[in-house]
Amino acid sequence: MARYDVMALDATGVVHGHRADTVRPDAARMGAFGDECGAPYVEVMHEDGQMVFGRDGGGHWHLLCDEVDRRAAEEVLLWFELLHHYPGPGRDDPDHPLAGEPPAGARGELERTEALRLVAERIAATGADYPVDRLVAERFPGGWSVYAPAEVDDSDPAAFPESLPVGRSVFLVGDLGRIREATTSLPPRVLRERFRAEEAFIRRVPDGESLRDEEADLWAAATQLPGAPPAAPTAVDRPAETTLIKRAAGLLDPIVQQLALLGPKGWESLTAVFSCTVGAEIARLSFRRGDRETAVRVPEKLAVLVRRQRHLAARTADGPWYRLLVEADAGLTFGGVLVDYDYGEEPLPAEHLLSAVHYREDLFAYPRPTVPDWLTRHLAADRPGPAPVLEPAPAPEPAPAPVPAPVPAPVPAPAPEPKPAPAPQPEPQAPRVVLDSPRRRLYADTSRITYGKETLALDDIEWVCYSVTRTVTHRFLWPSSHETTYGFGAGPSGRLSSLPFSVYGKNARPPQEWTALVELVQQYVEPRLLEEYFELVATGGTTLIGELRLDGEGLAARVSNGWKGRDEYLAWRELAPVRVENGSVALYRTGTREPVFRLPLHRANVVLLPALLPALARLFTGRPLG
Repeated sequence: MARYDVMALDATGVVHGHRADTVRPDAARMGAFGDECGAPYVEVMHEDGQMVFGRDGGGHWHLLCDEVDRRAAEEVLLWFELLHHYPGPGRDDPDHPLAGEPPAGARGELERTEALRLVAERIAATGADYPVDRLVAERFPGGWSVYAPAEVDDSDPAAFPESLPVGRSVFLVGDLGRIREATTSLPPRVLRERFRAEEAFIRRVPDGESLRDEEADLWAAATQLPGAPPAAPTAVDRPAETTLIKRAAGLLDPIVQQLALLGPKGWESLTAVFSCTVGAEIARLSFRRGDRETAVRVPEKLAVLVRRQRHLAARTADGPWYRLLVEADAGLTFGGVLVDYDYGEEPLPAEHLLSAVHYREDLFAYPRPTVPDWLTRHLAADRPGPAPVLEPAPAPEPAPAPVPAPVPAPVPAPAPEPKPAPAPQPEPQAPRVVLDSPRRRLYADTSRITYGKETLALDDIEWVCYSVTRTVTHRFLWPSSHETTYGFGAGPSGRLSSLPFSVYGKNARPPQEWTALVELVQQYVEPRLLEEYFELVATGGTTLIGELRLDGEGLAARVSNGWKGRDEYLAWRELAPVRVENGSVALYRTGTREPVFRLPLHRANVVLLPALLPALARLFTGRPLG
């Protein structure tokens, strides 16, 4: 009878429960055991290897891998932790495997000038309209944040109703040389922390890796004379080549198992190709059933696991592969799965060839003793012009040395002076006043908003809204009149939940009170709300903004259709660039002319959607909207 050793544990390896079983585990039974023990993961050891079950942010349990070795099970558990739970509660736990600064590698910490050069070359190669001459770099654990500071025109507040800003690009550069272009719609801390955690997973040094020459030890044991004392282990400065090869190969089975989960019902065989560099990849996946072949998109979350496998393969003598080729039958039986590394002995097919700039970045991250001739020609044919020289800011000139004062003649020692009183400690900086309107009994500073007798602290605000409504009244004998109402609301609150500001005239400017309130919450409240929504959905949760439901699959809402409604759904990969028009946020399906959803700006937190949705779409699809 088969025996299964079941352990409920967390990402740090702490065991919360243990039992023996004789029934083959499934997600339902193992999930119930994990929930009972208060653990997000369950590992099962059996005669064919290990199984790992994990609970996502929405509370659903999944089989992550089966029949893998202990080290592969550890890798898959951390991969799932990165996707669904980290960073999150316990992000400051120093014992978490994804906490701390990622290992820099043999080259050490990336220099600031190198980070600027890599980004400048990437921009030049892509032809993007980006001010390369104004790039700056800021250090964070594990890499650099490179961007051009935006020039914001605050002189025309009336521009707000027509278009909401959705951010500009920032380039995150890891110490290994990997570049990720991200949107600044989210707070910089969120962007950097997610990138740092992903770098920590990809570049992580495996725990407990043996620094022994295992083959030499086996040979010594086999040739040892009878009765002789055992030889001491042969120490080396890096793991044995066989250890490195096994570690990289151990992740291939989980990758194939995750690919199989993407197939349509009844598929018979699959073919997958990953063409990768340190910062880019082309992934092709197709399933066959009879004569029919179906192409399926490889999600970004699986690409992260492939990057980790390639980084482990880069530590072997052969270095990182250029392509990973997979063929498998539906049963994933022994002999039914074929995996091959392509090291570039022959030119890559055109459909699998990346831009030259990505191969330059890869050679910077993983230097090679030789480069294939076809790649040398590819690099030479697409060599960018010289990037602008970006000099670091000059250091301040040292202060001149003080001139020694003349030594005075000896004088009688004066009486001792009283001991000076300790200098007063500086008081905390007072909140900055941004609005004080006695006429409307309205006051606001960088800590709170007060309207009459009601006060709402900025840190307590859970939702915001601001809208613009224009009304034109046409008269038969008299000129038409124009009225514009600017609405502002924040909550939870009473009177502050709806503050109207009206101005008259065709070209009247927004009231200063309204502009001050909007700018205040955009600077001090919106970044926090965006971060909370992003982390909730990114870790597997579901949330509502207006009538719109957001989760890891896409957007859903019930829309009116005459006297009855209907349920509409929009996947992240189908979402077109977000538009703000006619006082609402309009969400279109790519290639269509009518919006699927239209959400009025006066609804709570709808103003966050133009920044939030592009960031989530990029997270789940790996590409920007449109």
